[in-house]
Amino acid sequence: MNKLLYISTAIAASAALTSCDDFLDTELLTQKTSGNFPATETEADEVLTGIYAHLLFEDPETSSAYYAAQLASDDCLGGNLSYSNNCATNFLMYTGSLNGYSGLWDRCYTLIHRANSALETLHNVQVWSSETEEKRHYGEVYFLRGITYYELAQMFGGVPLRLETSTDNLPRAEVDEVYYQIAEDLKQAIELLPNKNYFYGDAMTGHATKYAAEAYMARVFLFYTGRYGKTELPNGITKSQVVAWLEDCINNSGCELVSDQRNIWAYTNPTSQDNEGGFSYAYVVNNGLRWEGNSCKETLFANKHSLQSTWTYTWWTNTVCQFYSPSGDNNTSADGVSYPFGQGWGAGPVCPAMVKEWQAWSYQQEFLDGYTEDPRLTGSVWSYRAFDPNNKGTVIKDFRLCDDEPDYTVSTRYYEQTGYFNKKYINILAYNGSSCVNFGLVMYPGITSQTSQSLTSIQDLIHMRFADVLLMHSELTETADGLNKVRARSHLAPVSYSLENIKNERRFEFAFESLRWWDILRWSGPSLTEAGNLLNKQNDFQLINAAQLVNMVNFDYAARLQKTQGYWPIPQTEIDLSEGLLEQNPGWDASAMFSDWNNM
Repeated sequence: MNKLLYISTAIAASAALTSCDDFLDTELLTQKTSGNFPATETEADEVLTGIYAHLLFEDPETSSAYYAAQLASDDCLGGNLSYSNNCATNFLMYTGSLNGYSGLWDRCYTLIHRANSALETLHNVQVWSSETEEKRHYGEVYFLRGITYYELAQMFGGVPLRLETSTDNLPRAEVDEVYYQIAEDLKQAIELLPNKNYFYGDAMTGHATKYAAEAYMARVFLFYTGRYGKTELPNGITKSQVVAWLEDCINNSGCELVSDQRNIWAYTNPTSQDNEGGFSYAYVVNNGLRWEGNSCKETLFANKHSLQSTWTYTWWTNTVCQFYSPSGDNNTSADGVSYPFGQGWGAGPVCPAMVKEWQAWSYQQEFLDGYTEDPRLTGSVWSYRAFDPNNKGTVIKDFRLCDDEPDYTVSTRYYEQTGYFNKKYINILAYNGSSCVNFGLVMYPGITSQTSQSLTSIQDLIHMRFADVLLMHSELTETADGLNKVRARSHLAPVSYSLENIKNERRFEFAFESLRWWDILRWSGPSLTEAGNLLNKQNDFQLINAAQLVNMVNFDYAARLQKTQGYWPIPQTEIDLSEGLLEQNPGWDASAMFSDWNNM
């Protein structure tokens, strides 16, 4: 009998299961099955919603390559407790068991299963409103499956390649086979999706577009050819084809750079500055910043978030903001000390070595419009005076890069408090008339009764920006036009093209957006030598562990990277279930288990 396909409106997800032919099958007139669903375009939309739902994640520690890449790179340390998985990730190690990324594996393969089911059942739609709409639905499915296999391949290398809803036990495909399919899916998406884009105010914001697919094809091309020392993608797609797609995106997408890069990030939102309580963020006021909002014209693709989260379903909130926010152990949101930055789990503190490198690079640049330093540094990094929680008013160390930053009373438990947190993804507060809460609750009152900062971050989690399109075009064509457009936005004088200039611009333009880890891997090529040397710069500075100023532990990241070859452990449960078809990635034996920061 056909297995039922259930739709859960509570989590806005639909799941299509497998079907089999049987002479006893009859048409089910009251139930939705893989034989009769989706029958309408509206139901096809529900199918798409069920796929998009699995871009979101509840616990980024176990379910997100975006989060792993942030903590593994040389831009950030791990943070949180001395024995935390966050610290382990920064050291390219694991805690507890090798099932740390089981959530990511399950989320990705659930999305892939739903995409495969959609490709097998969208033909059930009896009437489409137009051929364009029919193609759009197929194009979005191919896009979502392609970028999900890309996430898996970046994390694990070769993975089982499932292209239908069969549950057969499959071995790992070769890396080239997986990238062949990624490129084919993105190519299908480019060919099927209409020449449209969806910005703020459009009911379709958040949907995949042809231009997002073109940009992702360039990202995949650069990563695959760099990481594995190739000249084209496995399906024969060449650099010239990728450049042509990027130029279509540049010329026809309607995307553009926002006025000031800092206005992309939620700390510039007006509700945090304009309120009856007199609360404001001096840095925003002094620099005349104003949020250009979610789904701005620079965003090509992002996870969309809302105020719909509950303690049962938490993934509608932007969960990384909670994890990247500083500990509230010795603070309260009411005291206003760290306003507008809210509380969280203290993960991903910014590496002081990265800040020092950024300052040194900035000093060497020529600026325009009267600027004397890169505004993105203070626009991306919250630098604070670190107060001692045991002695009120006593400063442990002043890390401030500018004087209009809020202070912070450090945690008595948390480790790797470096004096720096990223401003791009962090809980942002506003005053609601009686207390300080996440700004979305003030901007959109009456939508939810939830008030926890764990459930109410509405910022887009951006995966692809137009600035990336411009810089990828410069890198592929070895021309400076796109590079200098990005620089000019931040008042930096034009420079000639060089790969070194591209590397620096990408690092500082996309700081804390989880591109750095993948960039250093691809620029290193198969040897990974360059990446190892860069990671080893995470030393020779002080940080605060449990309210005590200490030196950073001396750790050989390069040696550890060589052992793992840049891959993360396949969940052990999947290996056990595979009956010998899956083998663990190198470097993930018992010697890679992390116990405590103090034992390094």
